[in-house]
Amino acid sequence: MPRVARHVVVAAWAVSLLVGCGKKSDTDHAAADSLATDTAQAKSGGSVIRRLESECKTLNWVLYTTAYENFVLRYLYEPLFDYNEAGDMIPVLASRLPEVSPDHLRISVELRDDIHWQDGTPITTEDVKFSLDKIQDPGVPALNKEGFFEKLAALEVVDDRRLVFVWKEPFAPSMFALTQLWPIPKHIYGVGDFLTHPANRKPVGCGPFKFDEWRSGQYISLVRYDDYHGQKAYLDRIIFKIVEDDAVALNMLRTGELDEMRATQSQWERQMAEPEFVARYNKYDYYFPQYNYIAWNCKAVWFSDTRVRRAMTMLFDRESINNKIYSGYARLVSGPFYINSWAYDKTIKPLPFDPEAAKRLLDEAGWKDSNGDGIRDKDGQKFEFELLHVHGSSVAVQFAQLMQEECGKAGIRVNIRQLESSTFFERMDKSDFVAAILGWRLDLDPDVFDTFHSSMAPPNGLNYGSYSNARVDSLLVAGRREFDLATRERIYHQVHRLIADDQPYTFVNTVPDKRPIAKKIHGVKFAWSGPYDFWPGASYWWVDGTASKAASGP
Repeated sequence: MPRVARHVVVAAWAVSLLVGCGKKSDTDHAAADSLATDTAQAKSGGSVIRRLESECKTLNWVLYTTAYENFVLRYLYEPLFDYNEAGDMIPVLASRLPEVSPDHLRISVELRDDIHWQDGTPITTEDVKFSLDKIQDPGVPALNKEGFFEKLAALEVVDDRRLVFVWKEPFAPSMFALTQLWPIPKHIYGVGDFLTHPANRKPVGCGPFKFDEWRSGQYISLVRYDDYHGQKAYLDRIIFKIVEDDAVALNMLRTGELDEMRATQSQWERQMAEPEFVARYNKYDYYFPQYNYIAWNCKAVWFSDTRVRRAMTMLFDRESINNKIYSGYARLVSGPFYINSWAYDKTIKPLPFDPEAAKRLLDEAGWKDSNGDGIRDKDGQKFEFELLHVHGSSVAVQFAQLMQEECGKAGIRVNIRQLESSTFFERMDKSDFVAAILGWRLDLDPDVFDTFHSSMAPPNGLNYGSYSNARVDSLLVAGRREFDLATRERIYHQVHRLIADDQPYTFVNTVPDKRPIAKKIHGVKFAWSGPYDFWPGASYWWVDGTASKAASGP
């Protein structure tokens, strides 16, 4: 199940851990390895102001589904296990690495004896069991977590510190699944309505920072938790300002109202290349597992036919996007896996931009202009549909306009609609769309069961477009049972080929994430996933003074 921080707004995001690609200038960015030269002495105090591109729906770890919620929750909660910057699995709330039985059916875990919630209550195995019960509860939409534990037969609680995960059958992603279990407090969430619980907006966590304030549409504020069981954080406060518009965010960065953000390609090359900007910010570009795509709802009358979906991809000039929007940085992708993963079949090439071939496929599928009005139709239904994207994403706007233009030439009318991010993601979770532009962030394990198995169509999972292929279903099940890497690779290469043939998505590209980070911020480190999604990520950043205008508060 590869979706920890599930959906993201399409823009200058990335999917692969690469040394470099496309057009880069060594004077244009700071390489991650240069961070090792930061030998300054860490100081306590000060604040960092980070950008959130979308409002959060919840701060309940079980319920969250977006990358933006994950950014906040990583400071507040902790997992049983996580991956460090080298990509090694390490214990966090656990006292040591898990013990696995020879048949892979039993995994024993022991908790540390010094961990507690931020209200002073000890963290026990009952909290772990409660959290897992909620993930598995059919009435709880834990859309990006339940698939990890679908094959779990039982969780045996031995005592307050020891428990055993018992699997129904060997499950290849089982160890990775344990890194996705971040307990929540039973003594708080065990009382009241779980889905509407006040703690969903005012969480009590166990991490190095604790919740302070959430003003909807404005900011979320966290403060250092001084009684944290591990090493205390240096920062007094972390402020997440909710800024959906890219241009507004850049202006706020320039005025010191933000200390870091994700940049678009044009911002990176133009405004962020100015000497005054470079003097104040380090510029980091890096790849991490993610890809951009256009989702087609396979239940919709226009996109139930594979030929039509292939035609839509062949009408979308992805190479033009690479050159015009990303200045050659992007790499086209052809399937659903991390592009540098062993699961990604590099022999499968992206479909070409070929409008004439696309028109022939549309004709074959029965979509023709029968009345000469310039719009294709079939059985009395015009080929006219709505393409959704999130408001504020300048890149998504360009994606949509390019698709609209090429489709228009082929006799298809595309109506572009921008939605506020919370509304957009709610509609995706309900499969209430025809076509949509967005991106996936990927996990280390390549299991894509939750996004492409037919049983995972909403409301059960993240197969938004209700894609269904019986052969893909059986291969995804087999991939979860296979521990031999070579055999599992062959399975996922077959999955890749079948999905590439069916085109439930128009797979677009992977591009480097580009982040300016204020030079006053120290302790920035990078892992396979960038500077955030590993242990301890950004928890131990510190600042050289409190130069930001808003450092003392939102």
